Amino acid sequence: MFTIVFVSLHSESHIKRLTSSIDKKFPIIVIENSFNHELKKELEEKYSNVKVIIPEKNLGLSGSYNLGIKESKTEYVFLNPSDVSFSNECLNSLEECVDNIKDFTVLAPSYDDERIYKNYEIWNKEKLNQNLKGDIFKKYKIKEVDFIDNDFIVNKKNLEKVGFFDENIFLYFETMDFCKQVRIKNEKIYVSENIKFTHFGSQSHDEKYAYKASLTRSWHYSWSKFYYFRKHFSYFLALKKIMPNFIKSIKRMIKAKIKKNYKEYNLSKAEILGILNSIFLKKSSYRPYESE
Repeated sequence: MFTIVFVSLHSESHIKRLTSSIDKKFPIIVIENSFNHELKKELEEKYSNVKVIIPEKNLGLSGSYNLGIKESKTEYVFLNPSDVSFSNECLNSLEECVDNIKDFTVLAPSYDDERIYKNYEIWNKEKLNQNLKGDIFKKYKIKEVDFIDNDFIVNKKNLEKVGFFDENIFLYFETMDFCKQVRIKNEKIYVSENIKFTHFGSQSHDEKYAYKASLTRSWHYSWSKFYYFRKHFSYFLALKKIMPNFIKSIKRMIKAKIKKNYKEYNLSKAEILGILNSIFLKKSSYRPYESE
């Protein structure tokens, strides 16, 4: 058994869809970062397996995942953004894996559509993805990987070894950073190629917040990319990695200014400011939703 955690920010329609469709045997925790007390009341009155937590501030993904892990009563926790869809068959299969595989820190399903990209990466193909023995590994085509992008189960007892999510990261690169910590400690990250789910991508918010969401993604992707490479490699490698983004954003902003495309101008500006704040070692502070 595991607890399912969803991170919500103006994601009311997604959260209602998910909580209504999931088998009630699974406890659900919703971290509601848009402070929607009416949603909390509605869901908790309607579903006995749902607990909605409203933090004092918007925690972002890392902080929300950490809070969900700490508030869960089960040994395993399934972490998700809200822009996902999975069947109860998927959940039951993951439960079977959890019950039969004890030696892991991260376990994930895979995307049902992998034409664009996969939910995982293998960086060291010689070391990883060896033949894993056991019926459960064969049944669900489970392999060891280095990185999971979205939607994965964590084994709480191993978090004492690898640490929790880095709350300096508000959005983007939080799962890459976490998986890096797991691999440094030589702990196991597994993915099943036979257990599938859907991640819609950049659709976790309700439609009226689309522009603010785009500004948020632009700022935080830039900030987090530099932070990640500085943290795990060096300041100078981080500069090398971020410079193409910086130059591209400058060109894009100038072009948008000439064409008086102010939405595009502001998106480019957000990217640039995210980069500059990270380069100058300032915190990941951009919060365009706080006036809502």
